[in-house]
Amino acid sequence: MSSQTLTQILLALNVIVVSVSLWSFLNAAEGGVSQFKLQEKASFAPPVDTVSSVQDVTAVDPISVVNEQAAPDSQNDTMPGSKTDESQNTITSGGIGTTNSNGDYFVQPREGERNFYGIALKAQTDKVAAIDRLPGCLKNDSACTRPGCVRPECRPWGHHYDTIYQQRMGPYSRDDTDPFQFLEIGFYNGAGYDTYREFLHNGECHSIEIACIEPGPRNEGKWPWGNFAEKNKNYQQYLDEDRLHCGDGSDVNYLDKVWKNSMKRPDSPPLKIVVDDGAHLAEHMAQSVFFWFPKIEPRGLLIVEDIQPIQEANAFRTQFLPQIMKDLHYCGDPKQSPDDLCFPTLFPLLASIHCEMHICIFERNDTPSKELSLEESKMPPNALDMSQCKSRMRGHWQTTK
Repeated sequence: MSSQTLTQILLALNVIVVSVSLWSFLNAAEGGVSQFKLQEKASFAPPVDTVSSVQDVTAVDPISVVNEQAAPDSQNDTMPGSKTDESQNTITSGGIGTTNSNGDYFVQPREGERNFYGIALKAQTDKVAAIDRLPGCLKNDSACTRPGCVRPECRPWGHHYDTIYQQRMGPYSRDDTDPFQFLEIGFYNGAGYDTYREFLHNGECHSIEIACIEPGPRNEGKWPWGNFAEKNKNYQQYLDEDRLHCGDGSDVNYLDKVWKNSMKRPDSPPLKIVVDDGAHLAEHMAQSVFFWFPKIEPRGLLIVEDIQPIQEANAFRTQFLPQIMKDLHYCGDPKQSPDDLCFPTLFPLLASIHCEMHICIFERNDTPSKELSLEESKMPPNALDMSQCKSRMRGHWQTTK
């Protein structure tokens, strides 16, 4: 046998050995890769721990009698991420959240935090209802609550608040959080309040609702449209606990009474979170900020929901927000042209503003809470008219001489 022939045989044997080894490696790795994909899906899939306990997530829960239509009864999509087929649960991750193949974006609870999405879904609140309804709505635009919207997320009934709530309120949901007070303005039928009460385990949760005042003509200070709140199974319990307060959440005199008689007690924990989910009227939303923001303890949160472009709420979005954003970045530099503060009672207390679609969170800085007079707590004339806030700086909206 020639040396050339021997060399060819050895090369052939080497190729066979390498091929067998490579095949064995790939065969073993395939199972490992598949297992990793399953683990990845389990880690990043949208929260589904409450699916088995939710029988009907399509119940009507209008966010107000003023501006929302009832949810269509015929729409009954499954919970996003709950299907077991491969395409439904394809996951992409990035930033602080994850997105599945339907385009549903979720922020997962951090260690020790409760799951806002799962609790809200179980309570059937509108705060997360849009997530479940969006796929069916996009397939049939005529079935949407707001058909034809350029932004698809605006079309279905409900909201997408779970991401911002999980991010900013998640730390308050932990068992090791110090006791604190929470206030909701707008109890309605209590689905949102029940969500907060379960989510915020150590929170002393209060809520204000006008519909449970004495029935009668509105011009007599009564309520003629029925008591929505009494539909909640725990209605009487919440009243007996002095946690549900029946009155006008935009009346500073009534708010002052609730604050001093029920919340500002010698033994009460600090007020950390206030949520405005009331009438969705711009003047009510702004009044909530001016009355409650100074009373919130350092690093607490004031949340305003339903800042969508509707007639009733539009001025809050187009007039109030630009002014408070201007104040957030105010420096008062004497070397610059004069630049007036729009909201001098809020500016010294404001640390940040965090907004997502139709919801904004105003964060308190480290300045201690303040007790303003009732007059100082009222919404100022320029709150919903930014032309009254003057500025001479470049990019101004009004000049003065």
